[in-house]
Amino acid sequence: MTDDPRRLASILDGWNGYQSAPVAAIAPRTAAELACRAAPHLRSAGQIAGHIVAGRVGWFSRMYAPGSSDLVAAATDLASEDAIAGDAAELVRWLEASWRMIEDSLARWTLADLERTFLETYQGTTYRVSHQWTLWRALSHDLHHGGELAVTLGMQGIALPDLGDLGGHLVLPPEAEEA
Repeated sequence: MTDDPRRLASILDGWNGYQSAPVAAIAPRTAAELACRAAPHLRSAGQIAGHIVAGRVGWFSRMYAPGSSDLVAAATDLASEDAIAGDAAELVRWLEASWRMIEDSLARWTLADLERTFLETYQGTTYRVSHQWTLWRALSHDLHHGGELAVTLGMQGIALPDLGDLGGHLVLPPEAEEA
């Protein structure tokens, strides 16, 4: 692959719009709303939001993404996703900080960077993991758990226009100019 000067931010446009949906869903929540679970064995709404953050920081730190080491260092104070699960302001702070890390990476990386790899051991097997695979993994992780968050909050009767009520987050394309 040749080094295409387009940055990944232009190719993955829309993920940035999606980022606003979990933030808007979490920001006004009370501790009781964040503690709600769809079932006893599933994560609470607050734990889901924390898990989205943990996934972002974990995967992007493996790629040595810009700002990831700072977030990893700051996250050492969080023993687990549960540490901030009941605090909407902290969850929003972490969602936004982890998004800035992603946004900075996408603004700097090019198509050629998708081919870069790192080694990852999983269940005793070591894999050569590409940045392309990791970006898809992180994006799909955000989408999957955003849907889980929509269900968990929605079952409480909470309206979530961007995350669930409109059939999932809709990032609208630019309006057409009058011809």
